[in-house]
Amino acid sequence: MTQHATPAARPPRETPRRRAVPTVRAAVLTATTAVTAALVLGVALAAPAAADVPAQGWPQNEPVNVLDALLLIGGVALAVILVVTVLTVGPALARGERINPGVPAVENQWIGGPRKAAGELAGPDGEGSEAGGAGARW
Repeated sequence: MTQHATPAARPPRETPRRRAVPTVRAAVLTATTAVTAALVLGVALAAPAAADVPAQGWPQNEPVNVLDALLLIGGVALAVILVVTVLTVGPALARGERINPGVPAVENQWIGGPRKAAGELAGPDGEGSEAGGAGARW
């Protein structure tokens, strides 16, 4: 067994000293950052306001037909659903797996289990046997 030295016997650890950042330097850095951010945001947000109106005025857009709008919105939604379905089911179909609801599972799904069918598993031989499943006894 290893014996450890008591805390009094160990030499004290020397912790590295942190240099304190002068408050003036921190204040200047904060102020510079705030002014720079305000200038960048001011220029970025003011740029669209400086846009000129075209000489002929804004073009009049044709009203959108309700059927066209529904086809566009529904078509995009159906296209997304179709793409997600193909990406989800496609690899299994490419491997040749069957994708039918209610179909019994493949027999080889028990990874590392016995190579026999479930009906061929050993049952309990006697009272002290630990073979088999739950005995429904307390």
